Amino acid sequence: MDRRNIVEKIKKDLPDILAGDSKKLVEDAEDLGELLGKEKREGGTGMTTSQIRNIFSEVKKMEFDKYKIELLRPKLAYTAGRHREVLPLQEVLDEAIKEIDDDEGKFDRFKDFFEAIVAYHRKWGKD
Repeated sequence: MDRRNIVEKIKKDLPDILAGDSKKLVEDAEDLGELLGKEKREGGTGMTTSQIRNIFSEVKKMEFDKYKIELLRPKLAYTAGRHREVLPLQEVLDEAIKEIDDDEGKFDRFKDFFEAIVAYHRKWGKD
């Protein structure tokens, strides 16, 4: 599956992931982590560990606050604009943020999903 198809499949799965479908969460996190990690490992423009960890650390320390969560969208867009390798992650996380309404559980699952992406990025991005 190519990059565009992976991103689009994950975006379609986001409502199920945020509703608690742990199987899709793990599968899609691995697909995205692998995409981002392999591109870097193979000399491409994949995300570096520090890039993904910087974004994740900001999300990890967030409390449920819809206003602050929404502000992640322009920050991600800015980062993706400066570093094109962040674009697949930005597209997926942007859609996920749109799905988070007033349900704190969805935010918790969003953080779980992002954490799993980071873990698989580490696995697949190793030399």
